[in-house]
Amino acid sequence: MLKDHAPALLPEPPARKVGGAVFAGLFGVLAVMSCLKYLALHSTVFDLGVFLSNLHSLHVAGQWWRAFLGHAQPLLPVYAQVYRLVPDQAAPLVLLVSQAFVLALPAFFAGRRHGTLAALAYVLFFPVWTNALFDFHLDHLLVPILYGFLAAATTGRVGWAVVLGLAPSLVKEPYALTTICCGAYLWLCEGRRGPGLFLAAFGALYFYVTTSLIVPFCTADAGLGIQSGAFSWLGGSPGAALVTLITQPGKVLAVVLGVPGKWKYLFFLFGSLIFFPLLRPKLLLPALPTIALSLLSTNPSYYGWANHYTAGAAGVLFFAFCQVLGPVRVLARQSGAGAGRVVFAVMGWLAIAHVMLAPSPVSRLFWTTDSFAFSSDAYEPTARDAAILAEILKVVPQDPRVAVVSQNTLNWGALAERLDYNSFPLGVFEPHPVRDLSGATWADFWTFVRTRQTPNLPVRSWQAQYVLLDLTRPWFVLDRGCEFIQGACRDEDVAREFNVFVIRARQEFDTLYDQGGFLILRRPQPAPPTPASPPAEAAGQPAEGAAASPSVNQPGFPPAVQPATPGQPPAVVGSPATAGPGVPVPSGQTSATPKTGPAQATPAAPAAPGSVPAPAGPPRTTPESDLGTEIEVEVLDRFPSQRAKKLKPTGRESEAGPADQSGPGAGQPAPATTPAPSVGPAQADAPAAEGEAATKRRQRRPKPEALEAAPSSEAAPGQPAAATSGQPSGPASGQSPSLAPDAAPAGEDAPRPKPRSRRPKTVETIEAGQPEQPPAPATTP
Repeated sequence: MLKDHAPALLPEPPARKVGGAVFAGLFGVLAVMSCLKYLALHSTVFDLGVFLSNLHSLHVAGQWWRAFLGHAQPLLPVYAQVYRLVPDQAAPLVLLVSQAFVLALPAFFAGRRHGTLAALAYVLFFPVWTNALFDFHLDHLLVPILYGFLAAATTGRVGWAVVLGLAPSLVKEPYALTTICCGAYLWLCEGRRGPGLFLAAFGALYFYVTTSLIVPFCTADAGLGIQSGAFSWLGGSPGAALVTLITQPGKVLAVVLGVPGKWKYLFFLFGSLIFFPLLRPKLLLPALPTIALSLLSTNPSYYGWANHYTAGAAGVLFFAFCQVLGPVRVLARQSGAGAGRVVFAVMGWLAIAHVMLAPSPVSRLFWTTDSFAFSSDAYEPTARDAAILAEILKVVPQDPRVAVVSQNTLNWGALAERLDYNSFPLGVFEPHPVRDLSGATWADFWTFVRTRQTPNLPVRSWQAQYVLLDLTRPWFVLDRGCEFIQGACRDEDVAREFNVFVIRARQEFDTLYDQGGFLILRRPQPAPPTPASPPAEAAGQPAEGAAASPSVNQPGFPPAVQPATPGQPPAVVGSPATAGPGVPVPSGQTSATPKTGPAQATPAAPAAPGSVPAPAGPPRTTPESDLGTEIEVEVLDRFPSQRAKKLKPTGRESEAGPADQSGPGAGQPAPATTPAPSVGPAQADAPAAEGEAATKRRQRRPKPEALEAAPSSEAAPGQPAAATSGQPSGPASGQSPSLAPDAAPAGEDAPRPKPRSRRPKTVETIEAGQPEQPPAPATTP
């Protein structure tokens, strides 16, 4: 005699060939659509990106604790082998195809066991499509596992029933409760007390060990499992949650029945199968933990009908539907209503539910909505998507040590193949701790079990170096999203919080790319240290345009003497440094760029607090402060009698010698060992040979009046006063030999011509030089 819940055989034999064809067609459609969605940049960080990051770290870095990070998922190391079998770029596609294959399996077994109508009903069941097209989750394994468990349990195959009853625990630690209920079904409904007690005991022990010991040991941050925001109202532990459920039934009913979305969840889940599963209540026992967790949660994702949390109930509900489907057809034939009419009515109901809820190519979500996840646009890559992907691959480095945070709706496999990858704004503004268990031992874990204190293991905190945002995609704050319709977020709280984070990120990060709502931000890099003294390019010649290292005499210490280079007098540390053209002089230092005329010791004015350094352009000066102003000599190949005018560079200017070097200052005799510069062919024809001064001065930056003398301009004890200017030491095209300190007699006042107006920055104004003086006789070293 058949039991009440035994499968009702159809009058005709099962259509095995049709079941295989239905399986093949469903598998092909699911695989193609899930891969197209990923290639169109419509996958999400939660959870495909997170799974890819964990699997890549498991395989490449050997971080075994990733399988217990946040959730206990011991099957992750098995899936991590995909990176060993295929190239990294193909790993996401292989995972999605394998998920489609597993989800299509019940169609094959339903066709073999219950006939063609059952196989077609499975194709029309909307959780099959939502689980296949919503990224990748290990939860999809529960659909064929629980279908197979009930099939084995109802046919007396206890061994297979025990194996399949243990499997939900290995998928994720919350499904250890499902294992407990599988044991209860074997014991109470099938009379298999021994196997039932074994499954129940294993599920209870596994749930306690994983939630209380393993996951907290491997995870640095709190807020896990029963302590998370979704279940925190129950208490801080499984025991406290059980006490709340028993002692506060009113509060529990308010949470379970007081949210309209939970009623919708139940109506869609049972109504899509014509409420047939309710006619087999015993078979629903393995689905109770999944449904209960969804109703007890305060997180809308748990009771969302389009999420992966329906997987724990979908296989059970479909098997119960198949158990009712056979008797319904038999009753229809016996009552005279006609089996054909009943089948047509059943298929019509299932088809309407499929069109309304499933994201298939014949559904409402596919054609009439702008849903980011399930509309037709989600499977068709656009030129904008291709441009975004190209920019990401060009800008974001492939170094797995570089942490990247992306908007939840912007995900790609190459971004996830790194140690730290998550959804915005995790790790953007505050460091995110991650426990490093590479050196952990069993002794550390046993100490944690006995003391329940955090083990003394290293915790690595990471922060995002790159942030990727696309403001045209649905907005998410970590994994909390909003209803995004026609480019606008309908949840004001999420929209406000997301906008605040985006504005703050743009203020604190450097913007590398900003176009069309797509942003690539990078954390500001620390400025490289400025070298104190750049190396000289040649012996006796400083690098052109480079300034000597500024230094100030320390109190109580005599000036240090730098070793002399060939053809150059020994330099005294603490004397004015030579600044090249366009190099700003540091505060408290004086520039000793060459100039003509009597030199005077001019103290440098200290820089004002908060002042901005001068740009690297030629500073300007005024005629009144000419003798005490930093200037740079530029000798051009023209007669000094010509007025200042715009000049074009000539070939002779390009033959100018190296950068000027500082010479002896005014009031300080030149060392006898200093060689005089040689006179080139261009100097022989210069007007300076006829007794005319050919040096011209370029206007420089005006120097404010010094309030007090800088330490660098004071002469050391026993040393003559140092000058703030020197003589040119290198010949230039059309330049006369360097002038001796007495070439222009001090005290001779010459009329100074009024400088001509010039355009700022782009045109250099050159004034006439000092009165014509006979050149000083060249000295021979």
